Amino acid sequence: MRRYLPFFLVLALVLSACGPPSNSETFSDDDRIKISTSIASIQWVVDQIGGEHVQTQSLTTSGDDPHTYEPSPAQMTAIAVSDLYLSVGVEFEAVWLPKFMSANDSLKIIDITEGVERIPGVEHEHGEHDHDEVHSDGGFDPHVWLSPANMKQIARNVTAILENADSRNAPVFQSNLENIIGRIDEIDEQVTQLLSESERREFLIIHPSLGYLAEAYGLVMIPVEVDGQEPSPTQLAEILAASQTYGIHTLFTQPGTSPLNVQTFATQAGINEIIEIDPLTYDWEANMLFIAESLKGALN
Repeated sequence: MRRYLPFFLVLALVLSACGPPSNSETFSDDDRIKISTSIASIQWVVDQIGGEHVQTQSLTTSGDDPHTYEPSPAQMTAIAVSDLYLSVGVEFEAVWLPKFMSANDSLKIIDITEGVERIPGVEHEHGEHDHDEVHSDGGFDPHVWLSPANMKQIARNVTAILENADSRNAPVFQSNLENIIGRIDEIDEQVTQLLSESERREFLIIHPSLGYLAEAYGLVMIPVEVDGQEPSPTQLAEILAASQTYGIHTLFTQPGTSPLNVQTFATQAGINEIIEIDPLTYDWEANMLFIAESLKGALN
């Protein structure tokens, strides 16, 4: 019988309460640096380093779809007065970054992932010996923030950007950077410990959002969909066979995924546990621990 664990549901509600009340922001007219980001976890790290010297908004947050997202009028109003836009390379930005520049010709758009080693996206390849290889669909996985090493590089990038924009407060930014690097290292140690005694490496997920986390901790992500597309009958048969081969009984999903599609696939695959994770939450620390705890249970 399929079930949603009460513990995970409660913790998911707690996580949703950890972030800002909304993903739109009305910027005050003061000397603080006004920063817009594409992803709430990037907003989180900017807030940790910039503190009282920044105003921030994230265009997407829990439950949004970065592939097709369209900013609200209130967000576009904030974009029009933003000093900086920190880009992470999610799909909607390809369409909207030129529009942001049209709305604000003094806006500086900065790739926050400089120095991050991106991994390719994935194709449906689920043969027994295929999982040690990365299968590219021609693009890169955009979920770079779901890796401690990447988040430390992003934090360093944020610090350099803030120092360039507000050199008077550079010592504050550096101090905050040292603090956040230490906190990220602590999360890394805790996640490593949680996953260190896993009985297997393979996990099944609807949307391939945990590629960087899997890469960081030696796990194998088996996605059901790629680029938002459901698998073909042949691909579905391969996924179901992999699920049986590896004895997988847990399916990971995320907000915005059709519950009917999830339940249908779970029935086909003999899944008895469905866990919802959210890669777009604001509180990166709490979210990484929640995902790791969830994986620990699924892998054992």
